[in-house]
Amino acid sequence: MQNTIDRRPQVEFEDFCQRVVPGGFILDAGCAGGRDCRAFVERGFSVIGIDLSAEMIKLARDIAPRCRLIEADVRQIPLADQKVDGIWCCASLLHLQRDQTVRALREFRRVLKVGGICCVIVKEGSGEEVVEYEQGKPRFFTYFRREEIQKRCYCAGFSLLDEHISSGNPGHRRDGRTQNWISLLMKT
Repeated sequence: MQNTIDRRPQVEFEDFCQRVVPGGFILDAGCAGGRDCRAFVERGFSVIGIDLSAEMIKLARDIAPRCRLIEADVRQIPLADQKVDGIWCCASLLHLQRDQTVRALREFRRVLKVGGICCVIVKEGSGEEVVEYEQGKPRFFTYFRREEIQKRCYCAGFSLLDEHISSGNPGHRRDGRTQNWISLLMKT
């Protein structure tokens, strides 16, 4: 967790915040340890964070105590239809198997208000793999080509507003490889 606490994608975060209704309701889908939840609250947004990991939700409660945090799956979000103004999904879809990503994106579309904003950030590449990180815990990753993740977003009913490709952080992986990040800013 400490490895990512200061690595929020700043350009994408700023663009997302400027496009979401001021003071709006944001869902941090795959909130991990709460870094972005806390940052959204500091910007005046109401925030709910979900993560499948009970351990991550526990960490998030310490970092973002003013947020509603729920252990939940992004493929089955426990919110009513058209409930949120914005969805922030930073480095979460990449932990799903490829055939589950459209299901999650359709859930995003379901809970997002008409005209709502969604930002999805995934790792660029191809294939799937299990990677052992410094913490010693293996983690599953799905990598996407730009056109592929765009097509999945379109299939879920989103319109693309902007996209950005940024370079990965060197030294983050044990094998020394870096990968680019693909960021898609979309609306319903």
